[in-house]
Amino acid sequence: MKVKLTIDRGNTAIKCAAWNSDGTIVATRKGDESLPAADLVRLMAREVFGNPDEMFDSIAWCTVVASEHADDEASLQEIGVPHLVELKASMPLPVNIAYLTPATLGADRVAAALGAIEIAGDSRPLLVSDIGTAVTYDYVADRTFRGGNIAPGIDLRLRALAAFTDALPAVSVSGGDIPLWGRTTAEAMRSGAVRGIAAELAYYHAAAGEEALAVITGGSAEVLVNEHILTFEYIYDPYLVHRGLYSLIKDED
Repeated sequence: MKVKLTIDRGNTAIKCAAWNSDGTIVATRKGDESLPAADLVRLMAREVFGNPDEMFDSIAWCTVVASEHADDEASLQEIGVPHLVELKASMPLPVNIAYLTPATLGADRVAAALGAIEIAGDSRPLLVSDIGTAVTYDYVADRTFRGGNIAPGIDLRLRALAAFTDALPAVSVSGGDIPLWGRTTAEAMRSGAVRGIAAELAYYHAAAGEEALAVITGGSAEVLVNEHILTFEYIYDPYLVHRGLYSLIKDED
């Protein structure tokens, strides 16, 4: 059985997805930021094949954690993957990069853009947003990554409020209600963080034009979806980055 693997190392976790040849996801796994990439591969191999030493046909990976890059690269090369691809903004891609400093463009942002094109096509402009530790708002049109912006994510906003003020408490986004108008300080902080990002999304969606389609992903995106806060057309895909990575290896034999 030929199975391909995608790996995304983010700021707080490393995640992988195993793919069948028909483009369906077989299994997913998540580890904390200290888990070596090769160990994650073996854990997934045990789950998929029943043998941690059996190897995936192809692996596509990306990382935003520079301090772990060398170790991840070495460990993935050592396990003997037949076809190993690391996504970088500077490599030849099926999307043009108009970013002025491609060397500093996060590979996860490029992967999300590729994933958005995979599921939404390229006939209309796309607002691609990854809502995690940081939240990114990227504009893709005519198969070109035209740029985007970066802001603190929901949890980061809440932690910053508690850390840099004297009286505001530590608040979790999952700790209570998210009303339009907060009725307690905790609600006010929670609603401000969540609805503030929803407002940013609405602003960037309007800036992208009425024909634009929003495609959102990330660990905190589900909060916005479940709260039914967004008032414009969007697609939510929790595996958007992995879908973009898979697009790089899906045709490899």
